[in-house]
Amino acid sequence: MPPAPDDIVRLLQLGGAHLAAGRLDHAGQAAAHVLKIEQKNPDALHLLGLVALGKGDAANAEKLIATAAALMPRHVNVWVNLGNAQRDQGRADEALIAYRRAEALNPAYPDIFLNRGILYRDSADYAAAIVEFEKLIELVPDNAGSYLRAASAATDAGRFRDALAYLLRATERLANIPLPLATTLSATYERLGDLDDALAWADKALAIDAASGGALAVWSKARRRLHKGDKTVLAECRARLAALDLRKVTVNDARLVSSELAQICHDTGDIDASFGYFTQQNDHTSRLPSLGQVNRSAFIDEVQALIDTYTKDFVSSWQPLPACGVEPGHAAAPVFMVGFPRSGTTLLDQIFDAHPQVQVFEEQPFLRAVRKSIAGYPQSLATMDEGRRAAARGVYWNELRVAGADLEGKTVVSKMPLDIVHAGLIHRVFPEARIVFALRHPADCVLSCFMQDFIPNGAMLNFLTLDGSARFYERVMTLWQKYRALLPLRVHEVRYESLIADLRGEIEPALEFLGLPWREAVSDPAAHALARGTIKTPSYSQVTQPIYSSAADRWRRYEKHMRPVMPILEAHIERFGYSQ
Repeated sequence: MPPAPDDIVRLLQLGGAHLAAGRLDHAGQAAAHVLKIEQKNPDALHLLGLVALGKGDAANAEKLIATAAALMPRHVNVWVNLGNAQRDQGRADEALIAYRRAEALNPAYPDIFLNRGILYRDSADYAAAIVEFEKLIELVPDNAGSYLRAASAATDAGRFRDALAYLLRATERLANIPLPLATTLSATYERLGDLDDALAWADKALAIDAASGGALAVWSKARRRLHKGDKTVLAECRARLAALDLRKVTVNDARLVSSELAQICHDTGDIDASFGYFTQQNDHTSRLPSLGQVNRSAFIDEVQALIDTYTKDFVSSWQPLPACGVEPGHAAAPVFMVGFPRSGTTLLDQIFDAHPQVQVFEEQPFLRAVRKSIAGYPQSLATMDEGRRAAARGVYWNELRVAGADLEGKTVVSKMPLDIVHAGLIHRVFPEARIVFALRHPADCVLSCFMQDFIPNGAMLNFLTLDGSARFYERVMTLWQKYRALLPLRVHEVRYESLIADLRGEIEPALEFLGLPWREAVSDPAAHALARGTIKTPSYSQVTQPIYSSAADRWRRYEKHMRPVMPILEAHIERFGYSQ
C-alpha cells in the first residue's frame, strides 16, 4: 500500500530536524526517501536544495530550490533560500530579485532582511546592509543577532560609534546579555580606545564563559595597551592566554588568541615564540569556515594577468584621448593613496585627513566600481573613447558622493593600498590624477603583513605564509615598475622611514605635490586619529599613539626567519634604495 500522507510529513519533519542539527547527510536521506514516494514533492526538493547549499554546492542547490519555487510559488522562505543559493554563486542581481519576490509575499519576514543584508555586506555596500539590519532589528527587537549584524556592518564601514550605539541598544532591550554581545562590546570599546570600558565588558564576557577565547584576547589587548611595556602585565596576560586549550574554542577565537600571544611575545623580545604564534595565527585563519569558497589564487592571478597585459605594444595601441584637467566644479584632481599593505598608508591617511582642505576615504572600493563598469577590462582600455571614459569617471564621482565626499570644497583622497595594481586604469580614466605612493623597506612590509591579523579576503590570504607574502610583494611591485616605465604617472613617493624620522620634512613636499600649503594640524596624526574614531585598518592601535620608530627595520629582529625569503625581495630592495 502507498504510504499515508502522515508518513511523508513525518519524514519531512525528521529531515528538517536533521538539517537544523547540521546532520546534512541524514537530512538528505530523508528528502530522498520522500522523493522516491512523490517525485515532485516541493518540500523534499527544497530540503534537498538546502542540504546542497549546506555542503557548498550552490549551483545544485539553486536548481533544486528553483524547482520547488515553481511548484509552491507562495512560500516566502523558498524564495529567500533561492536568493541565498544565487548569492553564494556571486550572482547578486538575481539574488536581489528572489529576495524581492519573497518581500512581496511577506514584507515582515525577517530572513529577507537578514540575507539581503548579508548580500550587501559581502558586496561592501555597508550603508545598504545597515538599512537591512535596522529593519531586522525592527522586526525582531529581542534577538541579539539583529543588533550584532547591524554593528558588524557599521564596523566594516568604519562607523565604530554607530556600531557601539547598536550594541548599547541591545543591552537596553535584552534582559540577559549573551556572550557574543558582551565580547563585541568589549572589542568595539577597545577599537575606539575606550580601554577601561573595553576591560569592563571583557570581564562581563569572561564571567559568562571564562574560557572564551575572543573575550580573553580583547581583555589582554586592552590591558596591554593600558599598561604599555609593563612586563608584569605582559607576563600575566601571556600566562592566562597560554593556559587556554585552543582545541576547545572556535577556529576564530583560536586565531585571536594566537595573534595576541604573538604580539605579547614580540613586545617582550621573545622573537622565536612570537614567530611561532604568528604562524599559528595564520594556520587558524586558513581554516576559517568563511574561507571555504574563496579562490585563494584569484588576486595574484589577476596581478600576473596585468603584468602580462601591460606591454609597450599594448600601451602604444591605446586610442588617443583628449587631456583632462580638474573636473568642472571640483576643488582638485582626484588623489589615490596606494602602496603595499603595511607600508604606512594608515599613518599617511591620518596626516592628510587632518589637513582642513583634505578629505580622505579609507579602504573603500571606489575603483572596483569603475572597473566593473568597463566591459572587457583591462584590454578594452586600448579602445576606450571619450564617451566611455566620461561614463567611467561618472561612476567614480557618484561613488564618492554617495560616501559623502565634498568634491567641490576639498581635495578628495581615496586611500586603498592595493589599488596600486590598477594604476594603469587610474591613468587611463583619470590622467590628471595625483598618486601618493607609500614606500617602506620590502622586508618590513612582508614581515608585517605576515604578522598582521587581517580580515581575510582573497588578497590577504597571500599573507598566511612568509613565502606567500614575499611572492605577492614581488609580483605587485613588478607590476608597479611596469606602470612606471610605460605610463607618465603623476606620482609622489612618501618613504615610511623618513616620515617617522622627520614628519614635516617628508609631508610638506607631498602637500606641495597636491597643491596644498602646510598646516600645523597634520603634525599630530595621533590626536586626529583619536578624534576621528573611524580607523578601519588593523593599524588603529598604532596610529592613535605618538609616532614611534620601533617599527623601522623590525625585520632585522626576525632575520633568521626572514632569511629564506630575502632572495625573492632582493631586486626590489636594491631598486628602492634599501640595499645599504
